[in-house]
Amino acid sequence: MKDSRLRLGAEGERAAKGLLVAEGFRILHENYSTPLGEIDLIAQEGDVVVFVEVKARRSLEYGPPEASITLTKQRQIVKAAAVFLERTGLAEAACRFDVVAVTFTGKGRPEMSLIRDAFGEGGSAIF
Repeated sequence: MKDSRLRLGAEGERAAKGLLVAEGFRILHENYSTPLGEIDLIAQEGDVVVFVEVKARRSLEYGPPEASITLTKQRQIVKAAAVFLERTGLAEAACRFDVVAVTFTGKGRPEMSLIRDAFGEGGSAIF
């Protein structure tokens, strides 16, 4: 079961990366990990550093992928983002938190949606 979820996550991240690049983002880092949390993708869109959480599912049976991003997870991402910004000298850079929701239905390409500004530094979700 765990291997299946890991494969689904990796597949979702590959698909999300392709979507972001097609949208004009430049990927800065993948799977950035700190003791405070992990960020799936860190990208840049113009002058904005974008921290991206990727959520993938095989169906919508239990709701859309983005609905599974808890407030706790959001706060972990925000803390990890602060570490990244500090370590890279980008502490003053504009940043935001996006979500890429990926659903693999088994019918060709996955369905994907990019949710810009999905949550703020306080972790308040808009979905």
